[in-house]
Amino acid sequence: MMKHARRLALGVAVLLVAAGCSDVNDVAAPTFDAPEGALFSAEAEPQVLASSVYSEVWDGIRGLDSERCDKVGEGPRGPEGWMHWIFATKGASTDASLTLGGTGSGTYEPGEPLEANTWHFYTPFFELDGLTAEIHLNGAPGTGGGLVLSDYCPGGKTLDVTKTADTKFTREHKWDIDKKVETDKGFTIGEDKTPKIWLYTDGSGDETATWKVDVTYEGYEDRDFVIFGDITIKNISTDAAPKSVTSIVDDIGIPGYGNVLVSCTDGADNAFTNANLPRDIAQGETWNCTYRVEITDGDAKKGDQGTNVVKVRVAGETDPYVDTDPWMFDAPTTEINKTVQVTDHSDLFGDKLLGSVTAPNKRTFTYDRDFAWADYGADECGSYQYDNTAKIVETGQEADATLKVNVQCFIDETAYAKGMVPPALQVDSFCEAGFSQWGWTNKIAAGSYSWPMWAGAGQCDTSRGERVGKVDVTYATGSFSAIITLEPGYTLLEEHVYAGSTQFPQVQQGRRRVNTVAPGQYYIEGNLSGDIWVIVHGVVGFPDPNFGPAL
Repeated sequence: MMKHARRLALGVAVLLVAAGCSDVNDVAAPTFDAPEGALFSAEAEPQVLASSVYSEVWDGIRGLDSERCDKVGEGPRGPEGWMHWIFATKGASTDASLTLGGTGSGTYEPGEPLEANTWHFYTPFFELDGLTAEIHLNGAPGTGGGLVLSDYCPGGKTLDVTKTADTKFTREHKWDIDKKVETDKGFTIGEDKTPKIWLYTDGSGDETATWKVDVTYEGYEDRDFVIFGDITIKNISTDAAPKSVTSIVDDIGIPGYGNVLVSCTDGADNAFTNANLPRDIAQGETWNCTYRVEITDGDAKKGDQGTNVVKVRVAGETDPYVDTDPWMFDAPTTEINKTVQVTDHSDLFGDKLLGSVTAPNKRTFTYDRDFAWADYGADECGSYQYDNTAKIVETGQEADATLKVNVQCFIDETAYAKGMVPPALQVDSFCEAGFSQWGWTNKIAAGSYSWPMWAGAGQCDTSRGERVGKVDVTYATGSFSAIITLEPGYTLLEEHVYAGSTQFPQVQQGRRRVNTVAPGQYYIEGNLSGDIWVIVHGVVGFPDPNFGPAL
């Protein structure tokens, strides 16, 4: 148990005559031996205030926990022990006295600071159990907390020992992340059911894809439990000779952790530990010590609590000096990944921050994109794969989703116009003229004509080809036009027209001009007149008939 002297120790206040009634002539002053150099004596005979207009009795509770032997030497607090009483507030009172009874005795006048707005009294120490106190005021008090025992020390002790016990632990939050992409039509491909979009040239496959990133909270793990604190040891003995501290034993209250290392510095800042004892501590010297105990994972959890006890022994004394402080692992001091950031990297959207999630919540991030054949067109038809990765930045966890997009292509085919006789004057095939390329040249007079466009008619045989549209030709002296119109589902990718006086276009070859049917060499002569020859060529695209999901 903690040491407490049971004798009366003289404080710094002036001792007044003990009084249990207003007739001070009937009360004898208490007698005691004042130590050499004490600031009060038993010779003074002050009285309970005869003009007292207010009194208040101490409740016997307030201040019982205010033992502060570490304050020895502060102001009138001597090593013999003391009681420091406070009454708040003075109000209109101009004088006061404090009378102790029960285990205590004496009437005491106020001590410094007299100019404060509260009354201060310093008395010797008396046994707390059974002690009574009553204050008398000359004048009305102000509002405040009343009479309280502010601090005290029993005196007669060699050491004053105080300690603190603090805790800390780390909580790491756990997360999971998942990602998927879904389409309106729900087509998939492969064993892994990868979503796939089929974009048709007519727009019938246009649809929206939606990505979802689910971040879920998976609980937490507590670790790195630590109990730590300070221990202060002060020599408050009245004996000028140094004292030998033989042991400092700190017990945190968890089995298996009794041999706690305590690190100290003495009054000259010399460092040592409780493994380096015994060691002398001079009168008035203070040792400032610290300790830290790391608890093995599994030996502690949130909510665990206990009492940390330190015992300091002095050579020649039977009982140790003890102080305690309760501890509890009530809340984590460090939280890892309590709030996490979620990012997204994709071929379609680039890098973006989706947002954050804070434990214990979960969150779903959703975004979408419309896909249309027109966004790609014939020039960018084909197959595409769009990969997408979502990531929890703090943990590095990732989730992937893949979307495949097929864009229908046109199949290119050569097409030529073939006139009919009549109304055309003459229609000759390239094949008959000895060219390897198939097609037709048409001789016409001034007028308007409408001819079918044939695609894929190899060897100049229309039964091998397909009629894909028509061309409307209008010719008059000095003017010429040819307008191609295709059947639905076909696209005109290129067109070339020849109109001239010779059966075929002609190009310079050395010193002579020769006939050609190469579409890139076609031209329209200026100042057309009379009968002319016309060749109309186009490159026609039509949707790939094999495009689409397998049925």
